[in-house]
Order: sequence, then structure tokens, then C-alpha cells
Amino acid sequence: MVSEYRAKITHELSRLSRLIERSGSPAPLGDPTSGVMLVVEQPVGPRVLQALDRSLKTIGLPQAYVTYTSTGLLAHEILAAEPHLLVAVGPGAAREIDETEHPLARASFSTAEPGTPFAWTRGTAGLSLPALTPALDDEAAKRRFWHAFLTLKHLALRPA
Repeated sequence: MVSEYRAKITHELSRLSRLIERSGSPAPLGDPTSGVMLVVEQPVGPRVLQALDRSLKTIGLPQAYVTYTSTGLLAHEILAAEPHLLVAVGPGAAREIDETEHPLARASFSTAEPGTPFAWTRGTAGLSLPALTPALDDEAAKRRFWHAFLTLKHLALRPA
């Protein structure tokens, strides 16, 4: 049963990934069945992806599923992945998640305090993070991002 569920998620997100790539956006990264989904605001360049990859490895979540805004398929990705933890990386990602108008959403990502978890749906915790791009070159922004990012580690370690 569990393997069938994982196969369904993997198949659906593989299809969506191909559509995303065809649209010119970068392909999502990570394991869509990990239960942790990060939505990164645009622009997404190599430095952002490298920093995010290093950060996820540092906190022990290298398998987290990473996708991006502006693909036009975010609502489908969220529904297919059914994450237990949904993370908006940057205010643009928070807005785009809110714009999916998920029918079971209880709270808004756009109004969430960065680094403070909240119940987005009955089965999905939400976490809003500051933008990553400014943190690449500004020490104060880097500290703000990292402080909020560490919350992700603690949330992901909680039993579902």
C-alpha cells in the first residue's frame, strides 16, 4: 500500500516535472515523497540552488522536494506531493502558494511570521522563510534566513 502511494506520487510529479522543464523553468529537485516541500521564489540561479542544497544537507534534509514559483503548476504539485511540511522560501513564494487557493488552507503564508510554523491545512504544517537571494551577499540577511531556516530542521524531525 505504501509503495503504491509512493509510486503514484512519483509518477504524477515526474509528469509535472517534465511540464515544468518544457516551460523553461528549472526542474524540481529532491524526493517528492519526502513529505517536505520547499517552494522557492524567482529568480532561481545557480548560487541560490547551491546555497539551498548546502543548507538542506547541513540540517539533514537533502531529500526535501524543491520546486519554484512561476511554473503555473504549483497547485498541482502541492496536491500531488501532499507534503506534511510546506515551506515558502521568500515572500514571492508565500504569495504564490496563497494564490493557489488551496481549498483546505486554514492560514495564509503571506501573513505568517518568517520562521514561525503554522497549521496550513489539517495535515500540513506551513513555514514561511525570508528570501534567500539577499542572504547570499548580506550578513544580516544571512543570519535572518538561517535563524528561520533552522525551524525547518525541528519541524521535519517531528513525527507525523
